[in-house]
Amino acid sequence: MKVLYRPVLLVNHEATDFYRCLPVRLKNGVETARGKKALRYNNEIIETAEKNARVLSLAFADLTRAHAAGKKVRLIVPINSYAIASGDAATLIVKAIRELDEALRAAVIVEVYEFPKSLTLDMLADMTIPFLPFFDKFLAEPRPEMTDFTMFANSNYFGVSLNLGGRVEKGEDAVAVMTKFWAEATNRRLKVVVQGITEQDVADKATQYEAFALDGSLLGADMESMTDDA
Repeated sequence: MKVLYRPVLLVNHEATDFYRCLPVRLKNGVETARGKKALRYNNEIIETAEKNARVLSLAFADLTRAHAAGKKVRLIVPINSYAIASGDAATLIVKAIRELDEALRAAVIVEVYEFPKSLTLDMLADMTIPFLPFFDKFLAEPRPEMTDFTMFANSNYFGVSLNLGGRVEKGEDAVAVMTKFWAEATNRRLKVVVQGITEQDVADKATQYEAFALDGSLLGADMESMTDDA
């Protein structure tokens, strides 16, 4: 595993150093998956946790170096819900989190994703507990079929993310998907993060909706380091 960093645009904010951590899965040195799918659950909870913990360790080390170099960057890090689905798995994730200096934890947003179909409010609360002593901002990527985001609002998540890079819809269809997503999130007073944007019309509409943040190849190329110039 290795990590890349995707520049994130904060809507209605001045230029800022904001990135999303992208895990990269390698096989014989060749990239086989990039982004959250590189940490996809494969029926092995501990294996998922080990890979996710490794990604966090790499990202937090890079975040530390960036701040030491004078760049006050902020970072969204992915955590697969299955990586915290058991006590032993959650212990691995917490161990990686503890590697980050307490002074830098305010610069991190945790994005939890790949929730089980059977997700309940109690399950979501249990998943969130391991992060509460360390971070104060949590983002959730709802499953594509979810149409009610109430449980995220009730669990103190500040926002929800829509990953268009993982969907087949393009053009007007992508805008329609985003509009429906935005309406439900806004109804629950959740911020909206739109990821994987490749089309200007989609970016324009997301900006019109005052989404909290945007990213994608249209807005900035993935980077090896957060200390490089975007």
